[in-house]
Amino acid sequence: MKTLIGSKVKLSISIAIIITVLGISNSCTKTNDPGLNEVFIQNSAFNPSTVTVAANTEITWTNNDGMTHTVTSDSGNELNSGNIPANGSWSHTFTVAGTYPYHCTIHPAMKATVKVN
Repeated sequence: MKTLIGSKVKLSISIAIIITVLGISNSCTKTNDPGLNEVFIQNSAFNPSTVTVAANTEITWTNNDGMTHTVTSDSGNELNSGNIPANGSWSHTFTVAGTYPYHCTIHPAMKATVKVN
């Protein structure tokens, strides 16, 4: 009987350790990468700096910086997000094929491109 109880305790402890280790490893998984058709604004940069999509695709920019940014076309007016505050987002649907370079008007060194097929 003691052996059976001891085995159950050891099994319970082993299961608890496994669950704890799995929980820790899942919490360490990197989640700072943008998803499909998404651009993160972080560390005063657009990530990724080039996105290629099909026509009629919506892209969402999410500002993960602690400061305001914009998404503004280098020429023309295809992209004009206005100010995107920290933790804010803005989306745009590209309907015409082409290459769309853009920048942040507040931080002009921030540049990126959307390519639409």
